[in-house]
Amino acid sequence: MSEDLTQQVKEEVARVSALPLEEQPTAFAAIRDQLERTLNSDEDSSSSRQGE
Repeated sequence: MSEDLTQQVKEEVARVSALPLEEQPTAFAAIRDQLERTLNSDEDSSSSRQGE
């Protein structure tokens, strides 16, 4: 994971942690979704490079 993405995630986790408890599950789910999309796009680009 790039340092920039790591920093963004840290900042977002800190922001979400300050939210009211009832809002946190949805906000943390959004972070998880963003990370999954990032990981999946990295896997897709790695797979396409291996086929070359």
